[in-house]
Amino acid sequence: MDRQPLILVVEENLHNLELLNSHLKTLNYDCICAKQGVRAIILAQTQRPDLIILDMILSDLSGSQVINHLKQDSKTANIPIIAVVPFILVQNQDRLFLTGADDYITKPYNFIQLNTLINHYVNRQHSSSLLLE
Repeated sequence: MDRQPLILVVEENLHNLELLNSHLKTLNYDCICAKQGVRAIILAQTQRPDLIILDMILSDLSGSQVINHLKQDSKTANIPIIAVVPFILVQNQDRLFLTGADDYITKPYNFIQLNTLINHYVNRQHSSSLLLE
């Protein structure tokens, strides 16, 4: 039996973390959550999610540090990452892609845009895994 796609949400703000977790569950995704970058790295390495939604502003590591670590590890290098940035920082989107993020979304969350991005990257991951079988 196929498992539901697994999404790792990395968000320091508890309200936003619960909001995303709840939203993803209504879309029938399995979700694991982390409030800190170090924990996110450990979860990504051990759980191998299909997608990571990563707040770029964390207290222990920057989002860029988390991305660099994940992209250098062969176990996590191919997991797509959607960077989450405050709306005010959108002008820095080019820098986000230089850090290795596959895409970005702004806060406050636009759930229609988020759903589109999630579907795109989860379907891409699913297609890639089918090709490897």
